Amino acid sequence: MIIDAHTHVNNEKKYEEYFAKAKGKVEKLFSLFYFSNNLAELLEFAATKDNLFIIGSIDTDGNIESQLQNCEKLFQEKKIYGIKLYPGYQYFYPSDEKIQPIAKLCQKYNKPLIFHSGDVYSPDNKAILKYSHPIHIDELAVNFPECQIVISHFGFPYFLETANVVSKNKNVYTDISGTIDETDGGKKEAKKMRDQYLNDLIRVFNYFPDIKQKIMFGTDFGGEQTPLNLVNPYIDLVNKLFAKKERESVFHALAEKIYFSVNE
Repeated sequence: MIIDAHTHVNNEKKYEEYFAKAKGKVEKLFSLFYFSNNLAELLEFAATKDNLFIIGSIDTDGNIESQLQNCEKLFQEKKIYGIKLYPGYQYFYPSDEKIQPIAKLCQKYNKPLIFHSGDVYSPDNKAILKYSHPIHIDELAVNFPECQIVISHFGFPYFLETANVVSKNKNVYTDISGTIDETDGGKKEAKKMRDQYLNDLIRVFNYFPDIKQKIMFGTDFGGEQTPLNLVNPYIDLVNKLFAKKERESVFHALAEKIYFSVNE
């Protein structure tokens, strides 16, 4: 079984495109919400699918308290399974004081707090990289040791820094999503990129072998008409990087533990 812990499948068209690409290999998806979109619409769509699960979000420039109240209600109703934040786009460090209530809520319901980390997609060049650097997750992880934290996209291109934070903190995890995409350079350039990602992660694992048990499968699939439209290359990557006995954790067991676990 495979669970894709990081997609942006938010409508029927993308849902059908995803599973056409997956060719029966993936059973469940998590769709990560972006705070400026319509959450009610996404939840309504997810209610029609028994294999699609939603990760909420909070606009950190808005009224955080009221949004937290809504997220708590959605946690209780089992309609969302985590909260994702976007520091590079909203200009805050994960350790900022205003993030603490969000970490406390996730900690209370034993659900992950997820950060977009590393590179940013910013056509208007408004995003700022310093806020999305994965090293800044460390302070939050230390201050909230019972809050499960996920560094998205392996913090690309800051792989070693991400690995260092994941290895150091028992409550921090990462996923492999969003680094393999359909490039403008054609198949040759795409293969070069995939090979480089494989080699970069092999290097990282030589330094931090313990983090292999703290990595989840994810694609960042955003639809056929976007560069992030690949599924099978990520499956191939896991099969090349991880021993057979390790793949169960990467493909589904860790995601089940982090996203579906509940407090007793």
